[in-house]
Order: sequence, then C-alpha cells, then structure tokens
Amino acid sequence: MKVLLAVDGSQYSEATIGLARALRIGKKAEMAIMNVIPEHVFLGGHTLADLLGRSGVLKIQMQKAEEEKASELLRKLSRSLAAPGREVETMIRRGSPANEITKTSREMSADLVLVGFKGTGDSPEFLLGSVANKVVRYAPCSVLVARGKIEAVKTVLVPLDGSKYSDETVQFLLRMPLPSRVEVLVMVVLQSFAATFVKAYTLDAERDREIVAELQESEEEAAGRVLKEAEDELRNGRYRVSTILSRGDPSREILREAAQRNVDVIALGAKGLTGVRGFLLGSVAQRVARYAKSSVLIVRPPKR
Repeated sequence: MKVLLAVDGSQYSEATIGLARALRIGKKAEMAIMNVIPEHVFLGGHTLADLLGRSGVLKIQMQKAEEEKASELLRKLSRSLAAPGREVETMIRRGSPANEITKTSREMSADLVLVGFKGTGDSPEFLLGSVANKVVRYAPCSVLVARGKIEAVKTVLVPLDGSKYSDETVQFLLRMPLPSRVEVLVMVVLQSFAATFVKAYTLDAERDREIVAELQESEEEAAGRVLKEAEDELRNGRYRVSTILSRGDPSREILREAAQRNVDVIALGAKGLTGVRGFLLGSVAQRVARYAKSSVLIVRPPKR
C-alpha cells in the first residue's frame, strides 16, 4: 500500500501523524510525507512572492526561509513515522495545497491520502477545512481525514449498503490491515423506503399494508445478507466484529451511532447505491466527513 501524508504544522497535522502511528501504517506501507507551501494567487495573477520579491533578493530569501521551515517540519514528523529498515520519503511543493496533494497522490499512484481535518489557514467556525474538503472530493484514491489526537484505534464503524463502494470498504480494511485489537462495528441503515412508498398509496388500504410489509421484509433480508457477508470476511481477517441494523436517514444514523459509541474512525464508501455516476462524492459521505466528531476514512475502489 502506498500512503501520502499531507501536513502543514497545525494541530490537525499532529493528529494525522498520531493516527498514522495508531494504525501502524508505517510498518506495512510505502509512505511519503509532504508539505505544501501555499501560494495564493491574487486578482491579476500575482502571488505574494511576486509582490514582495520584485527585487529578486527578497524573493529568494523569503522562499529559502519557507523551505527551511518546511524541511524542519518534515524532518521532525518523518522521524516519528520511520520504521526499522524503512525510510519515509519527504517532499515540499508550492502552490494550492489541495491541488498539489491531489496531483501528487495521482503521480505516486497512492492508495491512501491522510490529511488533517483543518489546516493553519482555516477559520475555527468552519466544520471541515477547505483543503480537506477538496482532497476528499477530488483525490483519485481513498482519503483518511484525521480529526483529533489519538493514541490507539480501538473501534471502527463501517456503514455498508451493498454497493461496490461499500464492498470495497471491507476489502480496504482487510488490505490495510487494522491493528488486531480493533473492534469493527458493521452497520446497515434501512432508509425507510416503506414510508416513502406510502405517499404513493393505492385506494386499497389492506393492499397498501401488505406491500409495505413485503417491502420491509425484503429490506431486512437484504440487510441481513450484507451484514453476514461482511461479518464473515472481517472475522476471517481476524477482526472482532459486531453488527448494527437501524432505520432512518443514513448520515444521521451513522453520526448518531458513532457519537454514542465514541468510535475512533468511521470508514465508508465514497458513494452508495443512490450515488449519481457523475458525482465525485456521495451525499452521505459528504455529510459524515463534515459533521463527524471522529476521524473519517472515505474509500474509493482502486483504479484498474
């Protein structure tokens, strides 16, 4: 597995490094850690370096200072991730952080990008930082958004819906793999299609009840199959597994369950059964990434 960690020196960068250590990613993956020196482009196409460095000398001095600071940050963080006999590649880029992270992940054919929930330039009131938001939406691979400091990953919530993205989430966790002590909570949320169907009722009340009952039974049977298949695969991967079946709005139920059980990571597919083909990120994944109090892993199938 190839993993790219994006850091900027913020508290969420520390959370990213902590999560990578807690997941023991450095022991079983080819890792690279990068820092992007942001270059905001102002109206007219000028960057701050252009405006401050018209003399040339000032521009060189400023860029050198930025690069030294970035190098020191990467040296410090890479040492904490290096495993015996395995080095961590470091890289410095300039430009738009989200664009550079996405571009680099594509160039190195990364399987996973780790990024902090917010960065140094994000306002406190933002629920999800601008860089994290763009990386989650546009990265060509799976993305893990680190929310807070964590010493050990104990519980992972895995919402499933039977889609190919849902199936890939299980396979991704088996490929990582997670630390052996982790408990995996496999969850299916029934979206109450029966209640939606009632709005299109027939004139036969008895027939309406029969149809709703048949639909509910069919939903629950399908959910049972999804849960059983995932449970068997994860148990074969030596995980401790529990299953959860609930009914309601998927994103709301996922967030409620995650908060109630105080999970460390929510792992879910980038899109679900109702995802529109042209959309880069499904609505459930967007809401979970934005509002979850825990770290969130958004899984995309690998490019073939």
